[in-house]
Amino acid sequence: MSVRVSDFPPTSAPGASAEPAVTGTQSVFRALSILHAFSASQPALTGPEVAEKFGYSVPTAYRLLRALEAERFLVFDRVSHKYSPGPEILRLSGVILNRDGIMAQTQSSLERLRALSGETAALFWRLGNQRTCVQEMVSQQPAAVEAGLGVDYPLTRGAAGKALLFSMDDASVRDFLADPDVTPPAAGVDAFLADLRVSRERGYAVSAGETVEGALSIAAPLGWLHGLAAYSITGPQARLGPRRQEAVAQTLLDEMERLKSAMADGRRHGRRPRWQRLMHATR
Repeated sequence: MSVRVSDFPPTSAPGASAEPAVTGTQSVFRALSILHAFSASQPALTGPEVAEKFGYSVPTAYRLLRALEAERFLVFDRVSHKYSPGPEILRLSGVILNRDGIMAQTQSSLERLRALSGETAALFWRLGNQRTCVQEMVSQQPAAVEAGLGVDYPLTRGAAGKALLFSMDDASVRDFLADPDVTPPAAGVDAFLADLRVSRERGYAVSAGETVEGALSIAAPLGWLHGLAAYSITGPQARLGPRRQEAVAQTLLDEMERLKSAMADGRRHGRRPRWQRLMHATR
């Protein structure tokens, strides 16, 4: 890991008393407390914010944050100078997904979407500035479009990438796009934001030829996972004219409602839905 001088507060003045090193069990609990601080309403924190929140000195806060970043539990945004949850948390979430049978649940959901739409249905997870295809049911038609399991794509290209940004407001998206590590939108920032606004209002995003030439994709976020996951349905543009796009989009939105209803039924019967258990475990 490269060390960034900008991450550190000014050094203490000569003669200032040195703070005792944070070691052992104490440092473990402090690091875990920082991870617990992140939420949908507070997805990123600066070093001074962490220090103030927990009563740590600023140097201690930065030492803990840098340690968590080194192990990929956090990522650092060079533009906002804030830390946010990193890919290691998503890897551990994947363990929970498999353990609790969520992957099986999404598998049956994707199979249903493929059968109803006739096109490829996929699940994408956000990993930092990228999105990764973690499940895919490829269309059984002769001409099919594949995302490819484990393949990464920029969040700024493709319908699924846009859907994963629905939970962010315009100001947050602008900050995100200002990061030099983020692939710039093909049509520019203003056009990208305008597209996002329209997409949020209708509940789904559409892209044509942004990641695969000749392909059209329709995607919607799994809202209860707070910008972590999105479903997409993708096929050849020639097969997805305006009327077919509307029909496929409605199929996708209906599936999201079906999943929400299943969760509500579980709550009425006193069961915590597997999706909810996942979110509780990763808070």
